[in-house]
Formats: sequence, structure tokens, C-alpha cells
Amino acid sequence: MNQAVVSDVMRKPSSHSEFELIHRFFASPNLSFPREGIELGIGDDAALVDVPSNKHLAMSMDVLISDIHFPAEADPSLIANRALAVNLSDLAAMGAEPYCFTLGLVLPQNDEAWLADFSGGLEHLAKKYNCPLVGGDTSRGPLSISIQVQGLVDRDRAARRSGAKEGDRIYVSGTLGDGAIALLALGLDSHLGSEFSLTVNEPNAACLQFFEDAYFKPQPQIEFASNAAKLFSSCIDISDGLQGDLQHILDESEVAGNIRLGDIPYSKSAMCCVNPENRLLAALFGGDDYELCFTVAEKDCVELESIADQLGIRVTCVGGITAGEGIEYLDADGSPVGLNPQAFQHFSAQA
Repeated sequence: MNQAVVSDVMRKPSSHSEFELIHRFFASPNLSFPREGIELGIGDDAALVDVPSNKHLAMSMDVLISDIHFPAEADPSLIANRALAVNLSDLAAMGAEPYCFTLGLVLPQNDEAWLADFSGGLEHLAKKYNCPLVGGDTSRGPLSISIQVQGLVDRDRAARRSGAKEGDRIYVSGTLGDGAIALLALGLDSHLGSEFSLTVNEPNAACLQFFEDAYFKPQPQIEFASNAAKLFSSCIDISDGLQGDLQHILDESEVAGNIRLGDIPYSKSAMCCVNPENRLLAALFGGDDYELCFTVAEKDCVELESIADQLGIRVTCVGGITAGEGIEYLDADGSPVGLNPQAFQHFSAQA
């Protein structure tokens, strides 16, 4: 028997004009579109969602505050794309298929042009992943965005942080460090300190576009995870830097791991614009990459790499799981390297 799941829907704002804005920009067919299993979306006191009996409902939520998690003056469509993408990345880390999402939006004022661009920025990813908006809430105040995503995953297939075993290999998808380097390229503040800088006065147009996309349009690895998660012994998305996020896997799995520093993958733009020391700093401690870090049993690595190749997804083995605790960093000849762990912590003092 299907289960009924109830979530908040767009509550009536304080004025008729606000209600009309919400109805126009968020209850539109382009964003609140029909999907099998969504029995009732925006328009009532709660949304009604059917969950198949053989599935778990995976849920994740991020709160994004203006001028902390995104520049308040940025293009609203880019802000929206980033806000939804970082949440979908959490579903990818669980091997879940996006199902629907809700939105909490706090605005300093009604701005029809801003709302039109913002809702338009949500539409692309919502349609791409067949993930309609089913409800939420609005209020007045400093600009902030709260998105909760819901996904479906087979009951015996959810990828978790707690399954890594000694002998597993550690992989990452894509390239690392681009999210942190993007802050420099876009002229924004970084938590990595004053020594973290570009090697060029101004990135060329191609690099600048690459870093803008890396920051505002991260690509959640939904398709790859849906095909390959059956082989993951553990998984996490890289939001706080490889060091911090891998450590979560190690802690939950009660194992240790090593990272071969020379195998960490970088983009051409990162190699063009940042020196080796700062590339490493960005990859390990920068965050905002929204790639996947996952572990795979050695016997499954050939199949894993074949799936990635078929999908055109870059995956790189950067280390392995060992007995003990903590992370050991290795140089090219396998010798240990001493590093100062400083993964980004929310609410910590900014550098």
C-alpha cells in the first residue's frame, strides 16, 4: 500500500498582490507540473505524495543566506539554479531519484522582475529531473532561500556514509577545487585565507565562464549515481572539501583512509589560474564542488569505471580505505605527507 506524505504548501501571504505574485511565478505549469505520484501540489493546506511501497523517501534541505552562501546582487536565475542544484546533489549522494521539492523564500520586497528570473532559474533543473515544486512558504525579511528536496530510492539500494570497508578504493567524480577557486575568479570572499589567490590578474573569458558555471551551475551527479550506486559501499557529496567530507565517511564507517595527493583531479581552468599549493588547498578544504566522493570494493572497480565511461563521467581513484582512523596523505612514491586539516566549518570564524 502506498504511503501518503504531507508537506507544507505555499501559504497565503499577507496581501492579495503577494498572493498573485506567488501564484504567477511558482504555481505555474512550468514549475509546478504534474508527475505520477504527486496527488496534490500547490493550492491546498498540504501537498499529497504517494510513496511506492518498495521505496524509501529520501529528504534533504539546505538554507542559503544572501551574501553568505551567494551574492545578493547576482543574477536571480543563477541563484535559483545553485539553490536547487546543491540540494539535488544530496539526493545523488544517496543514489535517489529526484521526486519533488518545496521552497521557503524570504524576500526584502516584492520585485516582479526578480521573481520572474528566479522562478525561471528553477524551471530548468526541475524539468530536467522531473522534480516539480509542490509547495512551500514565503515571508518578508533579509533574502534567504530554503529548499527541501524529496527523492525515491529502492529500499535496499540507498547509498550511505557508513558502509566503507578496509580494502575499498576511494573515488571522486569530476574535478575538485573549482567551487572555491570560483570565489576568487568572481571577486568574492574566500574562507581559505589571504594566501589563497589566483596566479593571474584576471582569468581569460573561457576560464571566467567556467568558474561562474562551477559556482552557480554545479552539476548534481544524479544519472551517474542512479546507475552506479549499486556498487558504492559508501558515498557523500563534496560540499565542504574532500578532507572534511571523506572524514565523515571514515567516522561513520569506523575505518581510516589515505589520499594520494598526486591523483586528485583538477580542471584545466584550475591548472591555468592557480598554483599547485592553492589547487590542493581548494580541493581538500575549499568546498562547493558538489561532486561525489564514494568507496567501491576492489572487485567492482572495473564495472564502476565502465559505467562512468559509458555516461561520459570522469571518475578518479584517489586513495583507499584502511584499518584505524583518520586520513593519511601520500606523495607520488607513497610516502606520508604532513598536512594541517582545516576543512571548512559552518559558523567558524572567517579568515
